[in-house]
Amino acid sequence: MDIKRRLERIVHIFFLLQSRSVVTNKELQERFHIGRRTVYRDLKVLEQAGVPVINESGQGFSIIEGFRVLPSRFSQEEVLSLMVAEKVMQKHETAFVRQHFETALIKIKGSFRAQQKDHLSHLENKLQINEPFRETKYLPDIIDVLLKSILSKRVVEISYVKSGTSLKVARTIEPVGLFYENGSWYVLAWCRLKSGYRNFRLDRIQRIIRCDDNFKQEHPSVDELRKADSQNNITPVVIAVDPDYAHFLYWERQNYGFSREEMLSNEIIMYFDCRQSPVSFARWFMRFVDVAKILEPAYLPAEVRRILEAGMDNIGK
Repeated sequence: MDIKRRLERIVHIFFLLQSRSVVTNKELQERFHIGRRTVYRDLKVLEQAGVPVINESGQGFSIIEGFRVLPSRFSQEEVLSLMVAEKVMQKHETAFVRQHFETALIKIKGSFRAQQKDHLSHLENKLQINEPFRETKYLPDIIDVLLKSILSKRVVEISYVKSGTSLKVARTIEPVGLFYENGSWYVLAWCRLKSGYRNFRLDRIQRIIRCDDNFKQEHPSVDELRKADSQNNITPVVIAVDPDYAHFLYWERQNYGFSREEMLSNEIIMYFDCRQSPVSFARWFMRFVDVAKILEPAYLPAEVRRILEAGMDNIGK
């Protein structure tokens, strides 16, 4: 047995236990590629070294509150910022940086108080980043205000600029979670005016105020809501493209749900799971209408033709 490797694993288990309220046996097995019995043997070594490990029946393992290497000196704002940084770094394109940041952050989390660990655990599925992060201008404290609203279950009032207009509208929302997609941050929230879940792009929020009014209901996680929305609003689209011009579609096709492509002798077949409206896809496709054709759905070519004919009428006026 490699004693050095086992010692390093036990030390990492210790830091992981310090960084979380509860860690399950299954997670330890998967993270360190070890069996159930090995987990218990490693934890036994920690106990013999004086670390007070608790086996919480049906939940997992934890360390008695108050036992940590260093006292916590992190403010709530710093803890929330570290969580956002962790999500961003998980999408870092360099594996070396990503892996070592995770290791360093586990050690930092080990000094958090129990309440701070609980806050992180509660927010774990309230924040999503689905692609590499790019900087955009937002209100300076908007993410902090929204995350605190989620923790305290307090509504926020926002002034929001509607898409495609300069019109500002007021909304009272119950934030469910945040996600980063297509180069922008969004908050998924229950809109009291519309009595339904809506996405609000953060760079369109001009003003935000956290109120004293509590949420009126419990909300599913942002992951559950987005999966349900995706399943209900996907339009499969198939197009054929001239190989000499296919590269012109490359940079924007991800915005329309590109999933895969097939190389044929005289054309490239591209498949999309389009989450935007079919009309939106049709308007994007019009840029390539002379070098591509829509194969599915059958009604979409007619929509492209309608838009083109309306445009020709406008040009003729």
